[in-house]
Amino acid sequence: MKNLPLIEVAELIKGIEYSDNFQDDLSIADLNGDLINYEEKRLEHSTPMRLNALLMILIQEGSAEISVDYIPYKIEKNTFITLMPTHIIQVSKVSKELRGRLLIVSKSFMDGTPIEKKNHSMNYMQIRKNPCALLSSEETEHMSGQFSILREKMKLRTHSFLKEALQNALIGFFIELANIFTGKKELMTAPTLSRKEELFEQFLQLLFEHCKEQHVVTFYAEKLFITPQYLSLILKELTGKSANKWIDDALIVEAKMLLKAPQATVQHVADILHFSDQSTFGKFFKKHMGVSPMEYRKS
Repeated sequence: MKNLPLIEVAELIKGIEYSDNFQDDLSIADLNGDLINYEEKRLEHSTPMRLNALLMILIQEGSAEISVDYIPYKIEKNTFITLMPTHIIQVSKVSKELRGRLLIVSKSFMDGTPIEKKNHSMNYMQIRKNPCALLSSEETEHMSGQFSILREKMKLRTHSFLKEALQNALIGFFIELANIFTGKKELMTAPTLSRKEELFEQFLQLLFEHCKEQHVVTFYAEKLFITPQYLSLILKELTGKSANKWIDDALIVEAKMLLKAPQATVQHVADILHFSDQSTFGKFFKKHMGVSPMEYRKS
């Protein structure tokens, strides 16, 4: 995987016609097979690559042929495609009739979006192993509307809290998509997991149970009977994030939820999250959020 080309969001956006963008973190575009800048011959010999972003595609017309993790998929009308940063992607054919909607979300923007993590491990694995889901015509129309809602929100350039508004709109988009996916048999069936994927699932369960009081990789590695180095290697391979990053992100999510409670002081939050003192917690929070806990609460 390390030798594959890694395409950044900004680089990907440059090659897309008629897109609306928020910085280099979020982009929505209309897909048009006529405007895709690839010759058919070039597509047949395209190089496998990874994206440093989450890519979601709704196919409304036309067809395409792609491979995800070297598994070929024939894409047709009413297909919803979810491509994660850990996926290996190769496009081999795109019809001129292809029409659809495209959403690109950078990893950093995703990390800053407080998404509910209940059943996260299985949802992650189910979608990772089933990147292409066939929708009904009604579901396709509904999700097209969700793309439009997010796109209109992106155009509110004078909004004082545009980033936060877009993160909330993105959560709404994911909720609507998750509601549709809940009825998909292929996505509801628990996938067969490799040993590494089983360890990842177990790590997430441990993390959600113990992240408030356990902040070091060693604790989780010992629970899984593996070394901290191997745990980080597994997580980096499957998710693109190290074990330390997973722990820090979980702590930030907990901290943000606790700081929303008006009766909880910063010291109380620091105690709940088992930081040695308020100052240590404040430095940790500011490092990851760019503002102090008190500034975050006021905003």
